[in-house]
Amino acid sequence: MEDWQAEGPDADVFDDLPAPVVCFREGTIIYANEPAAALLGAPTTSEVIGSSIFDFIHPLDRIRIANRLRWLKPRKGAYPVIEMLIRTRQGDLRGVSASARTSNRLRQGIVAVLMDITHRRLKTYLQETERNIVRLFENTTDIYYRIDAQGKILMASPAVERILGYRSDEMLGQDSSVFYADPDDRERFLSVLRRDKSVADYEVQLRSKHGALVDASISSHALYDEAGNYIAVEGVIRDLTERKQLERKLHVLATTDELTGISNRRIFFELATQALHRASRHGRQLVLLILDIDWFKEINDRYGHLGGDEALRAFTLAVKDELREIDLFGRLGGEEFGVVLEDCPPHEGESVGQRIRLRVEGLQVSPRDGEILRMSVSIGATCNRLQDARIESLMDRADQALYRAKSDGRNCLRWYADTR
Repeated sequence: MEDWQAEGPDADVFDDLPAPVVCFREGTIIYANEPAAALLGAPTTSEVIGSSIFDFIHPLDRIRIANRLRWLKPRKGAYPVIEMLIRTRQGDLRGVSASARTSNRLRQGIVAVLMDITHRRLKTYLQETERNIVRLFENTTDIYYRIDAQGKILMASPAVERILGYRSDEMLGQDSSVFYADPDDRERFLSVLRRDKSVADYEVQLRSKHGALVDASISSHALYDEAGNYIAVEGVIRDLTERKQLERKLHVLATTDELTGISNRRIFFELATQALHRASRHGRQLVLLILDIDWFKEINDRYGHLGGDEALRAFTLAVKDELREIDLFGRLGGEEFGVVLEDCPPHEGESVGQRIRLRVEGLQVSPRDGEILRMSVSIGATCNRLQDARIESLMDRADQALYRAKSDGRNCLRWYADTR
């Protein structure tokens, strides 16, 4: 106020005006009359002076006003009338029209006369907001939905047709449970929603109009009436199908041997370790077999790598035919493979190993026209012991048994000496 009295006209010039008047320099308010303080929601003018004008300007308008002031700063005279939204000290939203000009007596400060245009400005603002919401609702790639307390669909955005194949109007009034691939998923979802009032990124599988499964993520919150009664749920459904497909592909690449389609070495060791721990925990027997194709280098040398690859694929299919769904089968590297037989006593492991050996012995592969490739396999076997804590212990014993099978002429199965 001292700057104002020293540099400008008498404060009474504006104090007595019925219109709100604000003076500011470099964005800082140096004067405000009582109508201006009232418009800004301050009980006294002293609570306004020293504040930044941007403390009151709505965030949606701050950049626009700052750019306008920056552009007008070097210019003299009256500024064009500008409209903006402000927030009062109490947080109320108001529309304001400002007429301003530069004052030499305020060292190039700005004198602004304000007019309350809340009704007109808010009407325009609400119309723009409504148009933006409608545009967002119609063009969003996610499904916005609302479902009543009885589970009936009240609203679904047009994205539902792209994701689930239904038109928006087809969804109205339908029971939401029919869209869940697993009805229990809906009950689990609602249970979390009732407990936490909101749910974020809840992953489920939905079923499309044509029966296809759709991986989706649901983020929702519950709606309540004034009495606290649950009346509806609204939220967003995001299509995760492409992401899930990519995750599955990456998982396959990370865990599967590319040539044979069975478990690779890393995942075989991981799953075999889990199998050993289960056997130890429940006191069950487990058999580990290491299979090594005989004379495989000669196969590669004679028929080339393509012929060798064909032999490996034929071998894999033959072995898989002799195994149960629960058995673990993986490629350890080159022509060496591993088999884990859970809940299997040694005599049954012997039977499985011999069936595999005979099946491979009877294979007839044709890597070239008119030529028949025959194969055989050597097998080393062992079973778990009470003290076994690591699958590597069994691998070492089975490997020693495999060495014996090779030394005994190949095309045979040998057990580690003291494990049968």
